[in-house]
Amino acid sequence: MSTASRNTVSGRTYRRTRPRGFADWSPKPDTLRLVEQVREVLHEYREHLPMTARQVFYRLVGAFQYPKEERAYDRLQETLNRARRARLIPMDAIRDDRAASAGHSFGYSSPAEFWDSVRTSAAYYSRPLDEGQPRAVEVWIEAQGMMPMVADVTQQYGVVVYCSGGFESVCAKHDAAARIAYREVPTAVLSIGDYDPSGLSILDAAAEDVVAFVAEMGGTPPAVKRLAVTEEQITRYGLETAPQKSTDRRGDHMHATVQAEALSPTLLTELVRAGVEEAVDLRALERVRARAERERQRVVARAERLR
Repeated sequence: MSTASRNTVSGRTYRRTRPRGFADWSPKPDTLRLVEQVREVLHEYREHLPMTARQVFYRLVGAFQYPKEERAYDRLQETLNRARRARLIPMDAIRDDRAASAGHSFGYSSPAEFWDSVRTSAAYYSRPLDEGQPRAVEVWIEAQGMMPMVADVTQQYGVVVYCSGGFESVCAKHDAAARIAYREVPTAVLSIGDYDPSGLSILDAAAEDVVAFVAEMGGTPPAVKRLAVTEEQITRYGLETAPQKSTDRRGDHMHATVQAEALSPTLLTELVRAGVEEAVDLRALERVRARAERERQRVVARAERLR
């Protein structure tokens, strides 16, 4: 740790501070062993990175008998922070909450750069993959940190992922209802969240509120289906359980609870893919992809003539 830190932005003086930026680190043997175990987990699921700290935690519990307690989870978080500062673990291998931003500064250094960007973007031409679908499909996921992993799967089908963890806000539920109500086709919602009183009650309240708002707006109420975590999945896949928190008193008492991060990245993405493919018209999807490819080739040819 550093000595007293002065000349801070706030003008305050601190006796001790955490490391700043990248920092050398000489962990104790047991901590170094934990780092190596984390690296093994990240390597095993390298196709699904980044992972949340909670996902890594459950993989350690299952594979290395890491203690399944909040104190151990706190230790893991601190270890991940230090290991990434020490470059022992890639910074972008762990999914953290990112700083929000608004506004942008954008432009081209010259007309030539603009035309280069046009030619480059032509190669990525596509059509909306939900075109011609008999229904719109959305995925609601409770944990924001898991959204990128799930979206990597759903975007292949033109399906958007929304964070339902923010659906405790009436404004968020109203926005979801407006999106659904004004569609020309009905909406199917696939939900992913924790199997505990809070997670289930948030889903139930969100579904009821959104349905009520949609009805008031004159739209077709969505069909909401629980994709994960379910009681059947807990038994089938032997998911790690925990007692219900004493502070969580929503609804009936539950003898065992499971967080969505207890699903391995492989199992999570398999469940998402199966759920989406069941809800989407795959033949309509293939027709759109084929049409988009034919059009993409024409767009690329035309863009090349701009040279």
